[in-house]
Amino acid sequence: MKRAMILMFSAALALTGAVGPGLAQSLRSGAQASVGITVVRISSYFTPDDILQVPYKYRNPSPQTLAQAQQEIRTNAAIRAVLQRKRINASNVVGVQTALNGGKIIYVR
Repeated sequence: MKRAMILMFSAALALTGAVGPGLAQSLRSGAQASVGITVVRISSYFTPDDILQVPYKYRNPSPQTLAQAQQEIRTNAAIRAVLQRKRINASNVVGVQTALNGGKIIYVR
């Protein structure tokens, strides 16, 4: 439960731009891939409290959601670079969400 609260707090701060990427990175325990791009591994969320951190749209992606994610990967070199650096296969990306601060959140299975 404590981990879920920390994740919710750090995600909220990162999305509002209230903290710099360094603090968000330390709070999210390394999930901040680079400035403006966050990778969220859906499999990291095990309890019902944690799963609420991942929107339903990305937990159960439709073909359209998957197609939009692949289009975003094709058109955004920064996302491709993060995926390559983290050794994440593009086919494992189930969604790309634009955060309130303009950053990207990449949901990976």
